[in-house]
Amino acid sequence: MKTNFFTERNEALAYLLDKYQVDKVGKITKNGCLELGDKTIKLLPWRVERRFIELKALIDNKTLEDVSTFRFAHLSPLADKSLDELIYQQLDLCEWLGGSPVNRLFAVFSGEKAVNIIVKLENDLSCSVECSVMLPNGAAVIDRHEIIARRGVASDQVVDTQVPQSSIYTYTAENEKNFTDVDAEIFGLTQEDVNLVRAAFKALSEAETAEKWLKQNQHLLDLIEKAKESEINSQASIIEGGK
Repeated sequence: MKTNFFTERNEALAYLLDKYQVDKVGKITKNGCLELGDKTIKLLPWRVERRFIELKALIDNKTLEDVSTFRFAHLSPLADKSLDELIYQQLDLCEWLGGSPVNRLFAVFSGEKAVNIIVKLENDLSCSVECSVMLPNGAAVIDRHEIIARRGVASDQVVDTQVPQSSIYTYTAENEKNFTDVDAEIFGLTQEDVNLVRAAFKALSEAETAEKWLKQNQHLLDLIEKAKESEINSQASIIEGGK
């Protein structure tokens, strides 16, 4: 069996398109978008990441009964992502996992470095979102998502941990190295790159997904502006179309 190692995203994307005979051509850009003909689609790579797929399954399959609250946090170095990017991701996860659009939100910012957002979805599910880009450069990202229900709780991190664990650790007198298997078909890429490749493949192979993500992008950008308005006005922002 041939093992496929890839050094860049579009090489891996071309491999998947050829393997599954998807007659579409697209290019992943440096800023995480997919160029598809005359369209540029902002990819939502967290939607194809295994941990979030499994969390959504716990909700959709009613393994967690009567979900009431999400508690999300993503803390990273400023060099990795902007605060707006973190808000964009976490609000999309609220809506996608919750299966409902945002109805209203209240946000408190600390400049452009940190924010706490309280969100209410149309289905009355509550979400607490904490984002920060104040970790020192080189520090491991702290990324945790908890779901609280009347019966059952779930988290994408092991109990009492904040930093994701690796599959394999090796130790020498000089240093420590760790490795994680992130995909069964494409090797050599980071978790983030694998997610982008899988998201691009999904958008190319499912026309309805591409259209949904195009609309969701503008919706999420509007939510970020609503969060900033909430900070300025010191009151909750009501989202148009919410109940």
